[in-house]
Amino acid sequence: MPFAGIVAGERYNVCQHRSLGHYTHEKNALCATAALAEIEYIEKHQLYEHAAELGAYTLNRLSKLQEKHPLIGHVAGLGLHIGIDLVSDRKTRKRAIEEAEIIMFKCLEKGLSAKTIEGNILTLRPALVITREEMDRAIDIIDEAIEEVEQGKKY
Repeated sequence: MPFAGIVAGERYNVCQHRSLGHYTHEKNALCATAALAEIEYIEKHQLYEHAAELGAYTLNRLSKLQEKHPLIGHVAGLGLHIGIDLVSDRKTRKRAIEEAEIIMFKCLEKGLSAKTIEGNILTLRPALVITREEMDRAIDIIDEAIEEVEQGKKY
């Protein structure tokens, strides 16, 4: 069941006097119970620490790929929220939109579900319980897909 919510510090709670909208996925008791159970699981298993450690490891590996692949203009992320900026020219930072879409579909064919934002940024947002081995496989798939596109193997 879908669930939505906003978590922020009190200083950002500036619209108490105004209704920002009500949706069917808000204020559902079953969803709220499931969300609380998920938060408890995250805390119990310290998944925030896991995300920070694995995210840093992933950025390190992707930085090495950046040295190998001219299509990678920049990698960035926080925890397991990661973006790979694909460019056709590193100097001009021209977005590699066509290449990004092909890479995304090549990744999907190889078993990795990713998506693009802004046309050229390949994003990874895996489950917080992903293992290092699974992340290594994901990075290997990205490496393979980018290499194929750089070699002219599009479709």
